Amino acid sequence: MAGRKIKDFTARPCNQGGISVEKKYTSNIKNMPFLFLEMKRTAVFLVDGKTKEEILALSTEQNVYQLEKEQRRRELPLKMLARLSTLNNELVKVVAVGNEYEAKLVSFFAMMKTDRLLFEYMLEVYADRHRVGVLEINDRDYEEFIDRKIQNSETVAKWKTNNLVKVRTAIKSTLVNAGLAKRSGSNLEVLPPIVDKNFINMFDYQDGIYIKAMLLPS
Repeated sequence: MAGRKIKDFTARPCNQGGISVEKKYTSNIKNMPFLFLEMKRTAVFLVDGKTKEEILALSTEQNVYQLEKEQRRRELPLKMLARLSTLNNELVKVVAVGNEYEAKLVSFFAMMKTDRLLFEYMLEVYADRHRVGVLEINDRDYEEFIDRKIQNSETVAKWKTNNLVKVRTAIKSTLVNAGLAKRSGSNLEVLPPIVDKNFINMFDYQDGIYIKAMLLPS
């Protein structure tokens, strides 16, 4: 793998101030959560020079992700590719062959860039609570956050209570699995990332708002 040149596979959407303006609210996180091992495997394929079509074929024909349903065999690699497409090549290499701690942070970063609700949760709850010196997030914080979204989004307003609970559970699990929080009863304890300057320098200049949302040092 090391001897092959990585292709320029990034395909970022148009940004305004670092935020993808066309993204809509979805509850996809409950069906496509963190999935770090799948992200890493897809990143390895990309670093090894495989195309999107080749990766899809590996999934649908050889079932490299070991999935039971045929529909999932197509949907999962497409989701992983969509997340990875928000990263520059250097960051994709971190997911593929970097240390696990940093690879998980970058995987979460990519996930956040493709999920508007998760991004806004990080900015308005995770980072904001830390800013005011509160290091735990409780369910009431999530409920207040969702209430704001319901008031301002017809899409979120249509979501059923059961769906909202599943989204909350998925967000919690994602933060814990990414190393950005740990469980404290029903609450989450915020764990700001500990990284060095070399890691931060790999991010693009327009990613500042996402770096802020994750409490990464700027």
